[in-house]
Amino acid sequence: MKKITYLFLLFACIAYAQPTTNPAAPTNAAVDVISVYGDTYTNIATDYDPNWGQSGHMQVNPSFDPGTGELILAYPNFNYQGTSLTTADASQMEFLHIDIWTSANPSATDIQVSPINNGSGAGETLVSIAYTSGTWTSVDIPKSAFTGMTWDSVFQMKFAANGPGSTVPVDIYLDNVYFWKTPTAAGSDATLTALEIDSAPLDGFGSGVFNYTVGLAPGTTVVPQITTATPSDPAAMVTITQAPAVPGDATVEVTSQNGTVTETYTVSFVISGPATAAPSAPNRPAADVVGIYTDWYPSIAVSTYDAGWCGAAVTEVQIDGDNTFKKNTGIPCQGIDFVTNRQNLTDFTHIHFDFYTDDTDLTGDVFNVKLVDFAGGGGEASALEVNINTGTMPAIVAGTWVSVDIDITSLGGVVAGNLERGDVAQIGITTANLTNVWYDNIYLHKNTVLSVDEFNTSSFRAYPNPTNNSWNVVTDDTVINIIQVFDIAGRQVMAIEPKATQATIDGTALQSGVYFAKISTDKGQSSVKLVKN
Repeated sequence: MKKITYLFLLFACIAYAQPTTNPAAPTNAAVDVISVYGDTYTNIATDYDPNWGQSGHMQVNPSFDPGTGELILAYPNFNYQGTSLTTADASQMEFLHIDIWTSANPSATDIQVSPINNGSGAGETLVSIAYTSGTWTSVDIPKSAFTGMTWDSVFQMKFAANGPGSTVPVDIYLDNVYFWKTPTAAGSDATLTALEIDSAPLDGFGSGVFNYTVGLAPGTTVVPQITTATPSDPAAMVTITQAPAVPGDATVEVTSQNGTVTETYTVSFVISGPATAAPSAPNRPAADVVGIYTDWYPSIAVSTYDAGWCGAAVTEVQIDGDNTFKKNTGIPCQGIDFVTNRQNLTDFTHIHFDFYTDDTDLTGDVFNVKLVDFAGGGGEASALEVNINTGTMPAIVAGTWVSVDIDITSLGGVVAGNLERGDVAQIGITTANLTNVWYDNIYLHKNTVLSVDEFNTSSFRAYPNPTNNSWNVVTDDTVINIIQVFDIAGRQVMAIEPKATQATIDGTALQSGVYFAKISTDKGQSSVKLVKN
């Protein structure tokens, strides 16, 4: 009889370890709210259960009924959980509101939350939620608690239990998850909704963020101009003061309609980035190289260099005529996808890339490149990540190009089979803590280089380079048999057979851009990058 009573009580506890009521509905005006979940406002969530490898994946229920007919969000058996959002500028918001119910013990279970931002400032700052077990707790967490965050480009929300890497699951129930701010008095709004530099949106702009730094390439003399500054209140007064020079500051002063509030947006233009292009590549046989992103070898066809895994990750810039990736502000990762042109890289032994940063504080900075193999399937089956600035890898050094050439067969896991390399379909790049970074020349190779005996590079010249029309190719001690010219997508655009020690490549009909000349001589083969203005 005692056992029956005990079991009855146990089942009763389990049955009621969930809410049977709903929290009070919010009363904030919709204009002062950006909602993630709830019935009162329009929500910006697009997916309440993205697959982040969490323990509760595929169990999330955004339509859980506690028995009242009013739905709530259930996270059963979770250790962390994400929500994908339509990217929102929440920089004007002052608080994050959450209604939470859980039977967990606050002294034993730490439940945390963070918006995830891909604009300026910190990308994520987890903050503990002060809750009471077994009842609805309404929490308003001030923006200041999320140290370093601006909320100017919120695209995800994250909840976590018991710290990073926790394997201790917990059940929680949520409602009324939204950002909010104190209502702005009529006529006192002194913010902007848009700010453009040379007719292009300012990268990372948020209406509640007032200071920006714009990096310009070395040698820049033309001062960028603020061309658009749109006030939130059309009746507010806007005064633009352009930067006097580079480096220099431009300001936008906004005075509210009633004249009681003034805000100043400052854009600081600074010289930033490498003064020269990434180092030139060795003279490798074309058959022994698979170019992913480089102007030195023909590159494979890539579906996209910006897969959008973390938002718009990179902007392509030219440095000394060399196409180079520049990481966009606040974006932590980039996806290069060539799933429709998968590569068998089994025989390729090395991965190469060059990167540059002008960050002065390199504490905790890491640059990672990850090869992803699909093994004939529709997603990642194995992977290998090259982590720079950790262990025996090269160190990140500020103010100079760092060339990384890694024997991937010597890294842990490749020989053992953790990366098969027979069906590589993606490359991922992450840049932990690096604010400004440029990178180039991503390719794999077999570690073969044409020797001086095969091709005497000291006697070989191509000039002028860059050119407006044609290049002269000269070698003093060998006959040029054939020159093949390829565009950056690897397509051959012309071929000539000089059968002489010099030749002219007529580029008059070519569009401006970067090309490769593959030159076959009596002594072997070489390639050279050609730039057409």
